Amino acid sequence: MLNAAKRKAKEAVTNKASEVINNKANDAVNTAVNGNIIPLYYTSGNPMGEWNPETRQYTQIGKVGNEYKRAHVYTFQSDGSVVVDDGRRIGEIQPDGTMNTAQTQGIKYNPQTGEVTRNGEWFGKIEDSGMYLFNDKMGWAKTAMDKQIQAFILFNLIATNEMLTEFKQKYDEKVKFNKEMRQQQIANAKADEAASRLGGSAGAVKLRKGGSIVGEIRSNNEVWINGSNRGKIESNGNIWVGGSVAGQILSNGDIRKGGSIVGKVQGGKVWLGGSIVGEIRQNGDVVKGGSVIGRAEGMKDAIKVAVVYFFGFYNL
Repeated sequence: MLNAAKRKAKEAVTNKASEVINNKANDAVNTAVNGNIIPLYYTSGNPMGEWNPETRQYTQIGKVGNEYKRAHVYTFQSDGSVVVDDGRRIGEIQPDGTMNTAQTQGIKYNPQTGEVTRNGEWFGKIEDSGMYLFNDKMGWAKTAMDKQIQAFILFNLIATNEMLTEFKQKYDEKVKFNKEMRQQQIANAKADEAASRLGGSAGAVKLRKGGSIVGEIRSNNEVWINGSNRGKIESNGNIWVGGSVAGQILSNGDIRKGGSIVGKVQGGKVWLGGSIVGEIRQNGDVVKGGSVIGRAEGMKDAIKVAVVYFFGFYNL
């Protein structure tokens, strides 16, 4: 019994000591560090690591359970080698600025423009405001620090080739979508100008519901319902109801109403909240709840048609 009591007492002391050590380590991570140590953070506010410009060492911080702890230490040597704390050479910064690790290769930071490229293609930027993968802010340094080191941390230590490829695919899709939207806006503007010269209703999109024509979207952007002018949907995306702007079509297809995003139209699919509620087909059919409820004859812009039928701006 005496030995058992001693063991329990020893375990209690050991556990208490471990708790104190862990708390001190945690406090050190979450407290601003004195001297020249520069903390880095993710956009979430969680710690990313610490940079020591004097020793040119970057200390990675990771989450273990519910605690943030210092993990690997990377030393940026004068010959361009990047060495981890166990002595392994895990990366390099070549004389021309090209940065490589096993995770990612061909990364280069341009100190004149702040741009970061991968094998010559633009992939992001390092600015005073933070570190960006394409246009998405991933993190920032608490105070000014070497931007090439920031680029290496984000693009060579955190990112992987697979991650960069996935982000680029999404970025290219967004660029393509924005280009198509811009081309559509230009086409609509030209149609608006031509319609104005012809008196407004020429070339209007006829809106049917239940087999009857109940309105139209005119070439000058005016929305007419049951014979009266209810507003207009401008080429820049502004949605007018009566004499004021009540919403907006954003460049990514999101629909804003009363200051909030209420849904989106993408690829002909109509979303309200987080669910698909309908579809505008290429032939102009308006589908809701699996049934065709109307048709936009002579449809030129599926998003405008969706705005009229689905989002309650004109009570069609």
